Amino acid sequence: MPLIKCNLHTHTQFCDGRDSMENMVKTAIEKGFETLGFSPHSYTPFCLDYCIKDFDAEAAEFLRLKNLYADKICLLNGIELDYYGEMPKDAKLDFVIGSAHYVQNNGVFYGVDDGREDFLRAVELGFDGNVISLAESYFSTLAKMAKTVRPDVIGHFDLITLYGDFSACESKYKDSAFCAAEEVAKSGSLVEINAGRLFKGKGGLYPDDFLLKYMAQKGIEFILSSDAHCVDALGFKFDEITQKLKSLGIKYLTVFDKNGRKHIKI
Repeated sequence: MPLIKCNLHTHTQFCDGRDSMENMVKTAIEKGFETLGFSPHSYTPFCLDYCIKDFDAEAAEFLRLKNLYADKICLLNGIELDYYGEMPKDAKLDFVIGSAHYVQNNGVFYGVDDGREDFLRAVELGFDGNVISLAESYFSTLAKMAKTVRPDVIGHFDLITLYGDFSACESKYKDSAFCAAEEVAKSGSLVEINAGRLFKGKGGLYPDDFLLKYMAQKGIEFILSSDAHCVDALGFKFDEITQKLKSLGIKYLTVFDKNGRKHIKI
C-alpha cells in the first residue's frame, strides 16, 4: 500500500483515457488509495483528439460513482485546464490542474507532446527552427497560467522535454524555466510531480531534478500524481518516487481528501 494514497491527475473514457471511470475507481480502491481525483482535459476547439466533449455526462457519472463508493474512497472531480482550453460552464469543481499542451504563434497552435515529428515541425514552422524560442513561448504560457488562473496544481511543468532537446541552449532554457517557476511560487499553486513519463518508459519525472531543487528553494509545494490514462498507471512507482524526492531534500508532499489539502511527511 503506497505512502501517498492520493491521485488527482486521472483520465478516463470521457477524454483520452483508455479505461472507464468506474474501473479507475475500483483499481484505486484495490491499490489502497484514499482519494482519487478525475481531471478530464478541457475542451479545445482547435484540437478535438484528446479533450472532453461532454462534461455534463462526465459529471453525472462522477456523482453516481461518488455515491456508490462513498464508504470506500473519497472521489473528487476536477479539470485539467489547458491555457488555451475552455473551463466548463457552471461546473462544480473540486480542483483545477493548470497545464500547457500547446504553444501558439501567429494564431496557429502547436502541440508540444504529440510526437517527435510534430514537435520538430512546431519548431520549424512556428519558431523558424529556433527551439529555445519554442521553450520561451511554452514557459511564458505556463507563467501566464499561474499568474492569471492560479490553479490548484501546475501539471507536468517541463512537458516540452518529452520530445525537445535543449542541451545546445541549456543556460537559456534554464533561465526561461526558472522565470516560470517564480511565477508559480507567487501564485501559491502546487507543482505536480508527474509519473506519466516514467510509466511510458520515456525517461524520468516532470519536473527535472534541477527544477525540483530550485522550486523547493522558492517555497513551492508539491503533489505526486500518476497522470493515469489507464488502470495500470495508477500509483505507478509512487513509493520509489517518494524515496527519490526525499533524497533531493523534499520533506513533505501535499494530498487532497474530503477536508481539503494536508501535508504528508516523506
